[in-house]
Amino acid sequence: MSDAFDPARLQSDIVALLTRVRSVSLASVHADGMPLASYAPFALMEGDAGFWVLLSELAAHARNLREHPDCSVLALADEADSAQIYVRERCQYEMQAARVDRGTSDWRLGCDRLRARHGALVDTLEQLADFQLFRLRPVSGRYVVGFGRAYALEPGTLTLVAAHLQGPTGPIRDDLSAPDVQT
Repeated sequence: MSDAFDPARLQSDIVALLTRVRSVSLASVHADGMPLASYAPFALMEGDAGFWVLLSELAAHARNLREHPDCSVLALADEADSAQIYVRERCQYEMQAARVDRGTSDWRLGCDRLRARHGALVDTLEQLADFQLFRLRPVSGRYVVGFGRAYALEPGTLTLVAAHLQGPTGPIRDDLSAPDVQT
């Protein structure tokens, strides 16, 4: 990929990443405010609208999403495919979760998308009473593909690039370094 800012090319790269990875890291929040890191297989919603995830209520992340719908999702390239561990290709999103009622057209659509992506096991999981379907809609996001190559995404989208993020570069100077922490 060239260093030139090319939103169409970046969008294509994001779509390729979201096609390659089959699960995402999922950060949710317990009722007491403590964060929880987990993962979930996902399928893409139509029209760049978000992700479908099918989660067991026996898992804390499903309860967390139901009670506190703010979450964060990370789609991350495999370490084996990354030339540099510090700049693994990734998309990170702040999202809003909503549980989908069984028997609705959205339930059918989400489960169909998950089955097409992950196979027949979804048929079994959707029949289990503890499995709940969630729709995760993006609020904001970032795509990172290298040092100095981080991009803000258009609010409410998974793949549309809004801007090249740029910030301070160079060595840390004494006047900019973090303060010492007293223990």
